[in-house]
Amino acid sequence: MTRSPRLLLLEDELPIRRGLQEHLTREGFRLDAVDTIAAAIAALQQPADLCILDRRVPDGDGLQVLTWLRQRGDRTPVIVLTARSQIDDRVHGLQSGADDYVVKPFDLRELVARIRAVLARAATAEPSPPPLVAFGDCELDLQARALRRRGRLVELPRMEFELLQYLVLHHGRTISRQELLDRVWGYDRFPTTRTIDYHVLALRKKCERDPATPRHLHTVHGVGYRFDRGMD
Repeated sequence: MTRSPRLLLLEDELPIRRGLQEHLTREGFRLDAVDTIAAAIAALQQPADLCILDRRVPDGDGLQVLTWLRQRGDRTPVIVLTARSQIDDRVHGLQSGADDYVVKPFDLRELVARIRAVLARAATAEPSPPPLVAFGDCELDLQARALRRRGRLVELPRMEFELLQYLVLHHGRTISRQELLDRVWGYDRFPTTRTIDYHVLALRKKCERDPATPRHLHTVHGVGYRFDRGMD
């Protein structure tokens, strides 16, 4: 028997959420319906086949869930659902990694057709290789969320891993401290830029052969940091 696709719906308007839940269930989908970003991220501890994300929710912008997924190397298909109809908003959603964009009000038949189309594309896409990044004498496994050095597991607290992952995924680009605060620490935490500096120092001790002369985690003075795979 074919497994029914599991969908995650993030929608804060109760009538819309209930209506979509009933309709999509009748269409043969399994549905988890939530109304906050925090609840969506918690639900995604169990993988979904597709996410439908409303942008305007009580604790932020639904695109934050999309960013959370993509930063982890998670390619779960995403349809952004919003009342915003401006072209810039649509482009921003797609550039953030969304697979499709539906503007309210919408026809339920169209939404179902888009869901099936996105799922079909995902099913026929070439599988991506395991997200393993080698640099120096280290390997960062983005899928297992693990760092190994000379084959041995290196213990990384969660925020150290999140920071290293973000730098690695944007290798070669100088990333400002403010971007790191926004993208790694997130909307619900209030660290200072010194917090980033302490975490980078800790990572250098774990990743660099000589932390005093780093080859991978570079400081760009007055701006932020840059990760280079380099030659070691």
